[in-house]
Amino acid sequence: MAGDPLQALLSAGAVPSVSFPPTSRYADVGVAHHVPSGAPGEPAVPIAFLRRRLVPRPERFSTLYEVRCVEGDRRDLLAARHLGDVDLWWRLADANGVVDPVGMTEPPGRAIRVTLPVDVRGGDA
Repeated sequence: MAGDPLQALLSAGAVPSVSFPPTSRYADVGVAHHVPSGAPGEPAVPIAFLRRRLVPRPERFSTLYEVRCVEGDRRDLLAARHLGDVDLWWRLADANGVVDPVGMTEPPGRAIRVTLPVDVRGGDA
């Protein structure tokens, strides 16, 4: 038996393996592979893709406090100020049910919940 062709492709580096830092919103998503049917006589080449990321409902986040956006606020600045990492802006978006994070800080005066990570309950929960 010649062995597993997918494993051979993985070993050869033909199928990329993706690794995200633990602070990434895709860290726990995982990679899947689709093996399309190729032309007769040609080997099928697996296509790697990220699995779907399901955004948790805002109710699953425990609020620590709220902040009001001011003119000039940006999602990365809020994340740095309140979560200690510019790359965690997506946690603010998820916790506030923001579909389009580009406008997350608009309009000025908008309340943004700063929360614990999803499904982590505070002392009073």
